[in-house]
Amino acid sequence: MSADDDLWPVVPSEVVADTLADPSVSAEVFSTVVALTVAICEDPWLAGSDQVGADPDWREILIPKGFGIAEYRIDRKNQQVVLTRVVLF
Repeated sequence: MSADDDLWPVVPSEVVADTLADPSVSAEVFSTVVALTVAICEDPWLAGSDQVGADPDWREILIPKGFGIAEYRIDRKNQQVVLTRVVLF
């Protein structure tokens, strides 16, 4: 088993990809969101993330530095995470 087996690839939804591709998103905000996705990749049940509703695999977390909120769904079957929404402040 390699160290990569413990990683959960983070796949952005089309909406998230469009949000982050917007030229008005600053480099600082973009890099902060990318750093958050790396942290989620390493541990989808990241400290500071909250369960949304009754589903323990539907999570939301504040984007560091007060830049917004990210919402994601853990796909245990395929060992990946789908970044479903990013709301930037």
